[in-house]
Amino acid sequence: MIFLYKQWKKVVAATNEVDLTFLLLRVFSLIGGISWLLIVHLPQREETVLFKSLIFFFVYSLICYLVIFFKPAYLKKVYLASLVLDLIFLSNLIHTETNFVSSFFLGYYLLLCLHTIYFGLEFGLIAAAVSAVCYGISIISVPAHIEWTDLTVRISFLFFITIPVGLITEKAKRDKKKIENFNKTLESTVDQRMEKIRALLDKERYLQEILNTVAHINKLLIISPNLVSLLESSCTRFVQHGHYGFSWIGLLEDKVIKTIHTSEVEGSPLVDPPYDVFDADSLFYSSSAAQCIRHNRIVIHQNAIGAADQNHWRDRAAMKAFQAVISLPLRAPQSGESLGALSIYTWRKEGFAPEEQEMLADLAGDISFAIDSFRQRESVTKLTAERAANYEETIFSFVDMIEQRDTYTAGHSERVANYCQLIAREMDFEFEDIKKVYKSAILHDIGKIATPDSVLLKPGKLTTLDYDLIKLHPVAGYEMLSKIEMYRELAVIILHHHERHDGKGYPDGLRGDDIPPLSRIMTVSDAFDAMTTNRIYKARKGIPQALEELRYFSGTQFHPEVVKAAVKVLSGIRISKSINQLPITNLEKKRFSYFFNDKLTGLYNEVYLKSILNNLDLNHYTCMYMLHLLNVPEYNKLHGWDQGNQFFKNFAAELQAVFPESIAFRVYGNDFVLISPQHFKVDSKMLNDFKCVSNSEIKIEVRHAKLLAGKAYSIDKLDRLEVMPVAFRQPMSEETRGLYKTRVDKSVSAP
Repeated sequence: MIFLYKQWKKVVAATNEVDLTFLLLRVFSLIGGISWLLIVHLPQREETVLFKSLIFFFVYSLICYLVIFFKPAYLKKVYLASLVLDLIFLSNLIHTETNFVSSFFLGYYLLLCLHTIYFGLEFGLIAAAVSAVCYGISIISVPAHIEWTDLTVRISFLFFITIPVGLITEKAKRDKKKIENFNKTLESTVDQRMEKIRALLDKERYLQEILNTVAHINKLLIISPNLVSLLESSCTRFVQHGHYGFSWIGLLEDKVIKTIHTSEVEGSPLVDPPYDVFDADSLFYSSSAAQCIRHNRIVIHQNAIGAADQNHWRDRAAMKAFQAVISLPLRAPQSGESLGALSIYTWRKEGFAPEEQEMLADLAGDISFAIDSFRQRESVTKLTAERAANYEETIFSFVDMIEQRDTYTAGHSERVANYCQLIAREMDFEFEDIKKVYKSAILHDIGKIATPDSVLLKPGKLTTLDYDLIKLHPVAGYEMLSKIEMYRELAVIILHHHERHDGKGYPDGLRGDDIPPLSRIMTVSDAFDAMTTNRIYKARKGIPQALEELRYFSGTQFHPEVVKAAVKVLSGIRISKSINQLPITNLEKKRFSYFFNDKLTGLYNEVYLKSILNNLDLNHYTCMYMLHLLNVPEYNKLHGWDQGNQFFKNFAAELQAVFPESIAFRVYGNDFVLISPQHFKVDSKMLNDFKCVSNSEIKIEVRHAKLLAGKAYSIDKLDRLEVMPVAFRQPMSEETRGLYKTRVDKSVSAP
């Protein structure tokens, strides 16, 4: 069935309306003949002849159309053969008639019309002549009945019908040919137009791709974080456009390209710079990029196939496949000097379209402005950084001045900054806030530059006046820093780092959440460091005890949330036992002596003795002798106060001369102390033999004490000096906790 269907499609494709007419004519002729046999009463002889003729007609017609069905290419040959058979068939029918009146001759006219229409005028005339002959032969048997005038008309009409039909057919064929030629021309024109449209569409798609590339790179101009990222990303985006195979950007510096950025992430085909643009002897001199920079205009090398663009290629042969290269100057503004060049290599045979060149030129201008903008931004950033550095140098020079006055302050600020950082991180502050609290902690005591040495370096507890003076340092620090824009936020944090949660702090008496969050953190960190480091007038507390005190004052002195975070992060830290307020430099020692000097004898006083006894784990003194002078009041009454003062001076001088390796103190008037890292021998006889003592009524009483590191000692004066060891205070118990309600712990609240 499939085969028959395919054959039928072939027949339909090979035939036309005339072929259908041929088919219908045969069908109608066969139906007419059969109808005639059935309806008209014919003589037996004529009926037999007509029946045989119809069978003959049916058989050869069927054969003809079977040949046409299976061999559509034989169509014309079949029609020629059928014409012969039709003439024989028609002539035979006419011949069977016994008179001249038969109308079967009209069949000749029909055959001539059909074949003339199909084969043309010339063939029709031949067929008319053959038909005339056949007709004449078919009527030979009835010469007596022939009407010669009628015969002449019938034969003439064979030609009269053929000629106009043939002429009309020829005209139709000519018209058809014209129409076919017109159609061919029209089709060719349409094809050309379609080809142009396709070319325009291809060009539009190509330019659209270029436009997308330009749009993407323009976006990079906005979002790129730095110049290197912009240029490398731009080159990479160029080669994502299908027709571009390689791109690079060279930046000019002192007439030499010193920096290049390429579309290849790894393994650039270009040799590392520098490239000398103006050296006529170099290979790079004749490259499109070099010419572009020298002449400050677009340069295109077209049809570069087989001869790679002159450049410093690693593998010159690999670059020969490119069809063209365009180099565009990078300049901002457009009339300015070249900053470098953008070069793009294409596989496209047509090279770079004019519209494409315009878009690339505009893009090169945008890239140029971006380069100039980044460079200006870098310049501004550099100037800003230099300005900030100058500010920081100035600010930290003030910090250095404080450190020169008191080296303890420097270590204290760094420790507080670290504690602030740990607490802020635990409280999930943003990274920028953590940086702020760290920096502000480093500078939080900068206002102490305005605090007098007599207060700042005072080794004992502060008086009310001293405390009022030192309470000014947050405001002083704020006023110094708030005038500088980059320190204004830090200044606010520093201003409030001595505020209390209950509103009893200074300078503004803020309470609760009114205190800036970072200031709350600094308050806790500052107090924690004060508690856990050795001071002149008191020994440090252990970390557990310090954290316990933070918990106790949570909600009153400190913000509860900050205390909660501090207890968590500070419980595991380590604090060096070497941290103290003892002088390090000679300058500090000189300043220190102002507070510790006994004005009469020049020896150290009891305040310094207390500081040493509170810091034995640092200074390692182990041997102490307490010297009590007897009969001093009687000596003064007998010789006078001036002579008594002179005695003390002489005794101090002789004491230092005999025991130069020891430190000597005058304590509470009539008592002296000698301490040393190593044990040494002192007894009453040795001292009573002193020149100033042996000639006087005064006697020396000596007592020895062994000093142990890790212990704190208290000193007292009743009749004579008493030094007694006391253990470090342990974390508060519930029984002792209530005692805190009635006292003020200056170790916590002191600045």
